[in-house]
Amino acid sequence: MLDSPPVRVSRAMRETLHWLVSEDDLAAPHDAEGESRRLLQRAAELHEALSGLPAATGDCDKCLIIGSTGAEVPYLAGKLGWKDVTCVAPPTCRAKRRLRRARPHPNSDASYPFTLIEQDLETDALPIDDHAFGLVVHLGRIEALRDDPEFVFYELNRVVQPRGRLVLIAENPVSLQATHALLRGAPQSTRIEHGPESAWRRYAPQEIEELLNGTGWRVETITSVVPGPALGGSWWRRRLFKRLVADLRAETGLAEPCLHTRLLVTAAKVSEPTRSYPRWLYDDEKIRQLKVEMLEHVSRPRRTARTA
Repeated sequence: MLDSPPVRVSRAMRETLHWLVSEDDLAAPHDAEGESRRLLQRAAELHEALSGLPAATGDCDKCLIIGSTGAEVPYLAGKLGWKDVTCVAPPTCRAKRRLRRARPHPNSDASYPFTLIEQDLETDALPIDDHAFGLVVHLGRIEALRDDPEFVFYELNRVVQPRGRLVLIAENPVSLQATHALLRGAPQSTRIEHGPESAWRRYAPQEIEELLNGTGWRVETITSVVPGPALGGSWWRRRLFKRLVADLRAETGLAEPCLHTRLLVTAAKVSEPTRSYPRWLYDDEKIRQLKVEMLEHVSRPRRTARTA
């Protein structure tokens, strides 16, 4: 299952996890607890996102991580040379405060300082100067952005230097497993879910590209990563299904049939931040929200005045 630690890891993935979790937890992943277990549950996703990141250059050694409290700092600072790392995480009780922290290496005595900012990205501008970073890594859930998604990428563009880079991970709503569920009559939601931590909208590859293009980015690559659980059935059914899925995905914009569960997107800053977002971005969410509010209002019990 996707939420279980991996039983076996490749040599390349082990080299990445060496910077994230202790060797003891890596040797017995199902016995790991707390943060180490959560990192191991995302092992394949983190490996795909981190292993392809560029190393720091002499012109800029500042990196911004979205959706992290610092677990990836040893990899970025120790392996790739990004000496000045800033993490942005959802607020708890220190909204918009800049906190200096240090993250120890899980398998050595080294320690790496970084800055932690707790802030909701959709509500206000980041307390960061323009053109401060050379790299942005978005490890948060863009699916949970519900108020102003394009403002988030507008802000990330603002704080990135010209020709800076963006790397993000997103759920793949057109994966093999998602399409399998759809054809079996049990579709995964691709638009609206309820709850503050649930997915508000899952973005297809073309939608991610349009969203980034409208905020000053140019998408360079979109690939699908992190294979999902194997599908049951006989070999000929699986083969027929894969051919059917490949036909359904002919217009996804990916060079591959995008079978896997996550989308790995890399983009470069090509202009100053803009807010030319696609029309579809808010139409269905706002209309659905208005319908929900209307139904709640209509179904609300009416209070009648008491008569003597």
